[in-house]
Amino acid sequence: MHKKHIFLALLVTMASIWTVSAQEATTEPTLPYRSTYKSELVVERLLITSIVWASDGRMFWTEKDGIVGTRNPDGVVQEEPVLQLEVQALNEQGLLSIALDPKFDENRLFYVFYTMPPDVNNPSPGNVIVRYLYEEGVGKNPVQLFRIDLPKGADNTFPDLHNGGRMKFGPTDGFLYVSLGDLGIRSAGQDFNVLSGKIHRFVVSGNALVAAPGNPFPGNSTWITGVRNTFAFTFDSLTGLMFATENGPDCDDEINLIIPGQNYGWSADVNCDSPIGQRQASGIKPLISWTPTIAPTGIMLYEGDVFPDWKGKLFYCAWKTEELGYFELNEKHTQFVRGAVILDLPSGKRCSIELAQGPDGYIYYSNITGMFRIEPLEA
Repeated sequence: MHKKHIFLALLVTMASIWTVSAQEATTEPTLPYRSTYKSELVVERLLITSIVWASDGRMFWTEKDGIVGTRNPDGVVQEEPVLQLEVQALNEQGLLSIALDPKFDENRLFYVFYTMPPDVNNPSPGNVIVRYLYEEGVGKNPVQLFRIDLPKGADNTFPDLHNGGRMKFGPTDGFLYVSLGDLGIRSAGQDFNVLSGKIHRFVVSGNALVAAPGNPFPGNSTWITGVRNTFAFTFDSLTGLMFATENGPDCDDEINLIIPGQNYGWSADVNCDSPIGQRQASGIKPLISWTPTIAPTGIMLYEGDVFPDWKGKLFYCAWKTEELGYFELNEKHTQFVRGAVILDLPSGKRCSIELAQGPDGYIYYSNITGMFRIEPLEA
């Protein structure tokens, strides 16, 4: 058997071992602002949805209204955007993420996920993944690799929520992982006939995305099922698995440990009036569950050296509460060992969208007004 198939089989076998007990959301004391860190403005732009870096330290980011921006390794922001796309940006739609090709240094290719408005060829809006060539500071030669049309609802309108829209290339396998929300169709996560309500793993094949070899369902791009709206995910270098944020209805916002081939329980039958054990009985239990909901967004595992006390901590942001917090993991990175620790940030500099570790070891995050950076407090 191929090594990848053996690895996946082991992961699925271990799922019962790694099934976690969902903790009730609790909070440890906050870390006082300016005790060991400070927050500084990096870029004053609206609704930055994702942040990535090239190996030379160049930063790229996406803005919900369709702009891809860049910041030179020396810290100077390029005045003209890399891209200015025509997007449909109602509610949770828009330009949602960017991913650099694993061979970006050589081929200069990057990918964006956004909601394309209707046009003469497509009467419905659709979420698309388009590849570009980065050349002379701008994106050129667009190639649409993927499209999922938004389904028309019973009221004859198109949904504007639960798009998912996060893309990342796997750090070890080089495959493209993509989260797709249920697009407002509650049954999507349990329906293998639709792409929505799942996380997928693709290989870029020419001008298309196809199911990656070794996926848990042969010939299918599905990596896991049963999600409602996975806003973001991050990879764990210790286990090779993902951590992901999940947005529930009026209950059960979650952080999940993502085990390939598993079902995370979101379906048309979930009822917030039911006991939590009953709501989570049909899928892998989350690491943490919030009711009332906080709308968790960005997520990252801090692996830098700038903040030694935070190394190995899992950080998250939340839209509703604008909190930036972290959880401590057990030795195997399969459970949280205590409640969230919330960083105390000043008004206007709180975290509500993206979260990422920069190559400098600092923590970058965004809210509706800009991008900020957590730095050590100078002695």
